Amino acid sequence: MPPDIDQSGPSPLPEVGQGIKVVLSDIHMGQGMRAGFANPYEEFHEDERLVELLRHYAGGRYADLPVELILNGDILDLLRVPYRGRFVTEVTEDVAIDKVRRCVLGHPAVFDALADFAARPDRRITYVAGNHDLDVAFPGVQRLLRARLGLDTSSPILQFCTKDEFYRLPGGVVVTHGHMLEAMSRTDAGTPLKALPDGRTVVNMPWSSYFVLDVLAPAKREQPLIDMVHPLSSFILWGLLFDPRFTVKILWQIVHFYLKTPVRTMPRDDRGILKALQVLVEEMTLHDNLEGRAYRLLQSSDDMTALIVGHSHQAKTRRFVEGKTYVNTGTWEKVVSLDLRDLGPKSLLSYAVVEYPETGLPVVRLMRWRGESRVNEEMRL
Repeated sequence: MPPDIDQSGPSPLPEVGQGIKVVLSDIHMGQGMRAGFANPYEEFHEDERLVELLRHYAGGRYADLPVELILNGDILDLLRVPYRGRFVTEVTEDVAIDKVRRCVLGHPAVFDALADFAARPDRRITYVAGNHDLDVAFPGVQRLLRARLGLDTSSPILQFCTKDEFYRLPGGVVVTHGHMLEAMSRTDAGTPLKALPDGRTVVNMPWSSYFVLDVLAPAKREQPLIDMVHPLSSFILWGLLFDPRFTVKILWQIVHFYLKTPVRTMPRDDRGILKALQVLVEEMTLHDNLEGRAYRLLQSSDDMTALIVGHSHQAKTRRFVEGKTYVNTGTWEKVVSLDLRDLGPKSLLSYAVVEYPETGLPVVRLMRWRGESRVNEEMRL
């Protein structure tokens, strides 16, 4: 079952004034691209537009207003960053630091813009861990990111929310990446890291991370779109018709993954053969249950006015008659939908903004970054 929200717990970070909150999810920055070399694991190519957005909220009309930037999970796609040429499932602090450092070096303009944002008055950055960047729970990773932004180790300007997956804002607004609402991606609450019997501390990977590392990552070398297509079940059905050799191989790898991946890697409430099968079906339909669970969580809470999630890469907003709001911030990487109701590729560059009027409830809006006007740009087809 999805975890309950502890309504009695305070926000994990100190308040700096309400101002506005800008919520970004699922940027999925990997180790970048080198000129002349293909990298099938790098799916983020919107560095310029992200820099524009960060500069927009760093100054200008917002110069005299407190702004909190909430990086709501999967900002770094550490599952797509190999370590010494291979994808490892036991990620220690040293491995995590190496992968994060390469992401930072691969997107210098973005981290320069984040540093500039953090240097402005009344600015704060909150990093909420997602299932692709649980590594940020390591103290060494946090020191690395603070140093890259020009902050000392005790600076409150950059804070991390890794043990409490729900980040509470004033006015009943709750931000969560969303993976804890999905069985395949859920870990035991409050445990982004775990200790191994040999004394090492590693990332506490959920089932979906093993699925990415064991099935999707090797397949991307042959079919780079495989983890960008929604839902995966439709991709497989289309593949059986148009690319049966590749698709049969993937189906076998999925079956093999299911048979060999230990059930003990799942959260306690999801263990058991029948439950594990349900979890696998959920992964194949790719987050079909996430939205419904988020709706029920929002409506079951008396003092929650808005719920902001990411994770499923499906940007949407819903407003209910009870005055409550649900927002999924979507993603900044390309998504290819095989759903006939939403067919085709898209890159929305969507995010959420929370504004606090002088009276009444906070206003939560789903936004699309249009960027600055440009004469031309490189095409990525």
